[in-house]
Amino acid sequence: MNRSTKLQPVVKISKQQEKNAARLHADMLRQAEQQRKQLDELIMYRNQYLKAFQSAAESGISAVQMQDYRLFINRLDVAIEQQQQSVAHSQNKCDISQQELIDKRSRSKMIDKIVENRQQQENHILEKREQRELEDLLHKNITKR
Repeated sequence: MNRSTKLQPVVKISKQQEKNAARLHADMLRQAEQQRKQLDELIMYRNQYLKAFQSAAESGISAVQMQDYRLFINRLDVAIEQQQQSVAHSQNKCDISQQELIDKRSRSKMIDKIVENRQQQENHILEKREQRELEDLLHKNITKR
């Protein structure tokens, strides 16, 4: 068994690890996008609610209604802050998974290069051996004459 052939299980594992890292990174990207969309929706809802509050205030509302509006807007502000933290956390996970993918891809390419170099060495050795055998065969034929 050639040295390059012996490395095939390592190549297979490396490729699988790279695929897994790519899948994980894609999942992290989807989650981060979902978190950003939720944040955008919360901000949009808060803006709409704030406009409704301003419109109601111009029309005249009771102190209790005003307090209810403000309380709800404060709750939305808290939810937006929490969602911003979730977005930041998701982005951090994306960055980590991207670096992991880069590392796995680099490792896989390095292993591929090692296998390729070994195959080239083996082919070179084989060519030299065949050349030597051919020369020996020619030399024997010449000396027999």
